[in-house]
Amino acid sequence: MIQPGHTIPVLDHGYVRYIDHMGSDARILEAARVSYRSASKGEEADKKLLAYLYKNRHTSPFEMAKVTLNVKLPIFVMRQYVRHRMQNLNEVSARYTELPNEFYIPAKWRGQDQQNKQSSVPMEWNQPVSKLAGKSYNAHFTDILQDHCQKAYTTYMALLSDGVAREMARMVLPVNIYTEIYSCWDLKNLLHFIALREDAHAQAEIQDYGRAIKSICAELFPWTMEAYEKFKWSIHEAAQ
Repeated sequence: MIQPGHTIPVLDHGYVRYIDHMGSDARILEAARVSYRSASKGEEADKKLLAYLYKNRHTSPFEMAKVTLNVKLPIFVMRQYVRHRMQNLNEVSARYTELPNEFYIPAKWRGQDQQNKQSSVPMEWNQPVSKLAGKSYNAHFTDILQDHCQKAYTTYMALLSDGVAREMARMVLPVNIYTEIYSCWDLKNLLHFIALREDAHAQAEIQDYGRAIKSICAELFPWTMEAYEKFKWSIHEAAQ
């Protein structure tokens, strides 16, 4: 069984860390069976019932299980994470503490998808470009971003040293700086998050977080995640 503190690295400085959880596959089944006061009929019957509940969208029993995570992620990814409002969340405050000099720098840049306004597509940026003195576009874009981040962070620290309030000095920082949260979900809403954020249409960076969270859930709720893999189209339909 996964242990508290188990940490999955994500992106360059981020992670998803398992803190604790409440409940189990068995707890979900207990909650479902209270409807008609039925006892367990053995493991095989239990697994079939759980799959039936998930497939047919009897979702309230899945709300009886909870998961608490500690997540470190860039602010622009955090904005997508908090779009899922059915969670309890607390974030590190840049009013109370200085943010560290940690920025997300992508390993490879993507181009704009011309068919989908909100999506990106892989691009071959690695060819040397003569006007960049042999440097690839990928390396050129990385240099631009790294230079911008360090200039912004230097300005941030200078404002703080001059006595500017932390809550105002943070205005100069770009949205690829890392933040950190504690996040508590019930399993029903966490499955909805995973289904949407592991989808190929989601931004690549939050897909990485979705996969990490999914792997933790697979350790904690193996029967539920087996049903999810088999019937997860139902979550997509419910989201329409």
